[in-house]
Amino acid sequence: MICPACGGRHFAPVRIEGGLPAERCADCHGAWVELERYRLWRKNMPQLAAPEYAGEISEVNEPVRVCPSTGRLMTRIKVSNDNPLRLDFSAMAQAVWLDKGEWERLLAMGLHDQLDAIVSERWQSDLKRAASRERAEHAMRLRFGDAAYEQLAQMRAWLAQQPNQTEMMAFLNTKAD
Repeated sequence: MICPACGGRHFAPVRIEGGLPAERCADCHGAWVELERYRLWRKNMPQLAAPEYAGEISEVNEPVRVCPSTGRLMTRIKVSNDNPLRLDFSAMAQAVWLDKGEWERLLAMGLHDQLDAIVSERWQSDLKRAASRERAEHAMRLRFGDAAYEQLAQMRAWLAQQPNQTEMMAFLNTKAD
């Protein structure tokens, strides 16, 4: 197996924090986690206290990495829209490469028990939709101003609760004489 991060070839089976089985690169200390083993571990997962994460997770603009099991390109996936953490996922191998410190970051974020959900198409789609909504909200705030946007958002929420919402919208769309 060749490390996708550093090209090292020295791996050892380990149990990372919480006892999760993985293969750790001796050179860069990254870990290869197979989702099947992760799911088995999660069934009996111990309660883990979220450590205070002292490391830095920066935007990664590295080239896409190669899966150590299949030799195919992995996908870099977002964990959250609020955090720059990205994980390398091999759909063919059903495994995730965790760089040094990324498992601890997942623990600190309270997402260590959702690794298989994070790599799912649904999670990734939800993140994209949320980011799109945030961009649209930001654009509308710039266009209308914060005060007007807040009033419009309150009106929209109120309208959504009205049984005759369609007629009210039609009324608002007609020009006043």
